[in-house]
Amino acid sequence: MRYSLLAAICLVGCAVTEQDYPLAWDPLPHRAPESCARFTGSYADKGEAAGTRAEPSLTYGLFGHHSAWKEARRVDLAVVGAGMLEVTVWDEAKPLFTRTLTAKAGEFRCTDGVLFVRSKRWVAADVVAGREDVTLEFQLADSRLVVHVSEKTYGALFAVVPIAGTATHWYRFARLGP
Repeated sequence: MRYSLLAAICLVGCAVTEQDYPLAWDPLPHRAPESCARFTGSYADKGEAAGTRAEPSLTYGLFGHHSAWKEARRVDLAVVGAGMLEVTVWDEAKPLFTRTLTAKAGEFRCTDGVLFVRSKRWVAADVVAGREDVTLEFQLADSRLVVHVSEKTYGALFAVVPIAGTATHWYRFARLGP
C-alpha cells in the first residue's frame, strides 16, 4: 500500500506529449547521404506550428528562455569548417549574438542529410526549476526549414514536487535567403 501511494505521488508530475508530422505540410524528403552545408542560409525566427496560430521562435528552440529570443527576427545558420555550426541571431537590423556549436562537444551532428542540434539548459521560473534536454532535427522541404523538436524536462515544482515530461513538436520556418 505504501509503495503504491509513493508511486502515485511520483507519477503526478509526469507528462508526455507527442505530435505527428502534419499531413497538410509537404512531405519530408527521403534521407540521403547529403552534406549539411545545404542548411547554410537565413531563416525567419518566427515560424508556424500545425493546428495552431502560435508562432514558435527558432531562437527559443535553439537556446531557450535565457536568450534574446523575443527580439529575434532572423536566424542565420552556417556550417563552417569541419564540425562547426555557426548560428547568428538578428533583430531587424543588427546581430544580437552569435554562437558556434561544435560536433566534438556533441552540440550538433549531420546524419544522412539531416542536421541535429542538441541543447541542455537549466530552466528556472517562479514555481519551477529544472533541466531541459532539447534535440532539434532540421530538414528542408518546399524551401522551408522543418524542425522536429524533442524535449525532455526534469525538475521540481515549488522545490518539492518532482516533475518530468517529454514532448515533441513540428515547426517550420521560411527560408529568407541563401
